[in-house]
Amino acid sequence: MNKDQRSLLAVMAIFAAVGLAYFNSLSNPFIFDDRHTIVENNYIKHRETLPNLFTNKITSFPITKGMWRPLLMLSFAFNYFISGLSPHSYHLINILLHFLNAVMLYLLLETFLKELSLCRRLGLTLIFCLHPINTEAVTYISSRSVTMCAFFILSGLYSYIRWRQDKKPYFLILSLASYILALMTKEIALILPMLIITYEFIYNKNFWKERKEIILGFLLFLLITLGYIFMIKLIFNEVFGLFAKAKSALATRSYFSNILTQGAVSFFYLYLFFYPFNLCVDHNFPIISSLKNPLGAIPLALIIILILTALSLRKRLPLIALSIFWYFICLLPQFYGRLNIVAAEHHPYLAYFAVYFIIGYVLLKCKPKKEVLRLLLIFILGLFFTLTLLRNFQWNNEYVLWKAELKANPGSEIAKGSLGLYLVNKGIDSEGEEYLKQAIDSEKNIASYPSILNLAAYYARFKDQPEKAMELLVQYQDRLLEQDSLRYLNTLGIAYAGMGKKQEARKAWEDALKLYPEMPEIKANLGWWHINNSSDTKEAKEYFLDALKGNPDSINAHLGLGMVFEKEDLPKKAIEEYKKSVKINAADPKAYYRLGTVYAQKLLDTKAEWYFKKTIELAPDFAPAYYDLCVFYLFLSEPDYPKAGEYFNKAKELGFKTDEKIERILEEKQEQIKTD
Repeated sequence: MNKDQRSLLAVMAIFAAVGLAYFNSLSNPFIFDDRHTIVENNYIKHRETLPNLFTNKITSFPITKGMWRPLLMLSFAFNYFISGLSPHSYHLINILLHFLNAVMLYLLLETFLKELSLCRRLGLTLIFCLHPINTEAVTYISSRSVTMCAFFILSGLYSYIRWRQDKKPYFLILSLASYILALMTKEIALILPMLIITYEFIYNKNFWKERKEIILGFLLFLLITLGYIFMIKLIFNEVFGLFAKAKSALATRSYFSNILTQGAVSFFYLYLFFYPFNLCVDHNFPIISSLKNPLGAIPLALIIILILTALSLRKRLPLIALSIFWYFICLLPQFYGRLNIVAAEHHPYLAYFAVYFIIGYVLLKCKPKKEVLRLLLIFILGLFFTLTLLRNFQWNNEYVLWKAELKANPGSEIAKGSLGLYLVNKGIDSEGEEYLKQAIDSEKNIASYPSILNLAAYYARFKDQPEKAMELLVQYQDRLLEQDSLRYLNTLGIAYAGMGKKQEARKAWEDALKLYPEMPEIKANLGWWHINNSSDTKEAKEYFLDALKGNPDSINAHLGLGMVFEKEDLPKKAIEEYKKSVKINAADPKAYYRLGTVYAQKLLDTKAEWYFKKTIELAPDFAPAYYDLCVFYLFLSEPDYPKAGEYFNKAKELGFKTDEKIERILEEKQEQIKTD
């Protein structure tokens, strides 16, 4: 068997390993950031909005400025056009990217460790395929930004190395193209030129003699980098927070504090690599603010020592030197980015390649016994395969995921808030409310503002307790205005509306619209305000149509526009809007109820019966549907009095304010039946 055939078999083995490890993740739901990135992102759902992804738009909900990721978002759009919001195709792409990165690891091991046997290269690559630390990067759909960008970075570096070795120009072109694609995927792509110059410095024995040739090649990468930075500055008027007039709301700590924290996190990631148990989304790593803290000073000193060691090993042990630089270069973006989750398992995905290089070097030099190595490899692969399958099962259910998170990290406010939101959305009110309260009461409450807003919205929308919502909004007003003024004003408007303070609600929504004129949800809210508080439907109609331009899937806007058409005595147009709403969300009882009323009142059509019953099926406590069914049966050409009475009693039992005339008719008919 020749080399190409053996390599093909190795690739097939890699493919099989990745497929077996992640086949049980295909049906995993959208979780956490997947909601605003995919589920609620209007820009990826309509062909006419795709060009927005090349400007300053990533999702249709405002998020931190500075991120330009058109290729990543186009990949999500591709999934959406294939399978809508069915998660299978999204997971398939993520699994494919993990497979491609595993192949790149195999090729780089072959490049850096030519004497290492194929079996050992393959064994290391299979460990990468099955390692449970990678589950977050692969199974969590939004982490595609990391795996996709990693593939282009690896392709760019590998192509550059091939260009330097073979002197074939098309490898340089491929490397430059990979760099451009990486930059279009995620900002961390900026590390590629650093990896390239580090490779040249360590592996090129004639580095100083060939510096002109190296500089000329590197200049092309530098020009692309400068062009990218100029474009980012042009689009956002800042470059990743630099030159910004206002401090980012997410900048919850200083750069110095972040550097100290990430220094410690860098070694924590190594701990997770060698002990991948109790994995979770948020490790709740402590924030370090002073060099007096040993967790700040010692890791920083170790990093400096390791870098100096790498410089001294450059000639004698080039791969060890490269690996040390590789690890910290790949983590460098985390030292700059002041993210709420300071230790996320998908962050070191690319950095871990350095660990595989070092292990490969040790295997080459130490030459352990084949039998021992084989048994150890089988044990590790079996263990990692099992752990990965189990971790994928956790990601399969949001309740299970956040419960496991709280078991591993009881102090995680992100887990408490996410679990609370999940439960209240599922109708498990008391338990969900308690978790949201716990997230707010957490001592580390820097990032708890989403839970405050979620709890306030829950009180205002679902519990009919707008006063409670207002208490929260007033109590945390300063922090909410700083962190998320848009959602604060929107929720404030909902609370005011629930309290009957109409003008205050309108002002809050109008202020929110000034902050973000494109926000469809707020336009829809203002449209409903005009429907409920004005006899003129013109303004309401304009708001709803404008909202639908920004979000053609806005159920709130479709329902509102349907109400406008009802008031304009255009029943067929109203039905069209309500049916659009049903198509978007077949489980929404409000749309079925409105369809029932239009068919019953405007068209006198017996289809109304089906829509009212469907409403009750979806929402058994929807009192108006019971009452309208009563009226429907009462006014048939041949009235069905028993059914009418049954639905009337149910509506009354649910607290619906009934018409005395209807009640009198039913009582008279009941007396008549008794007399007969």
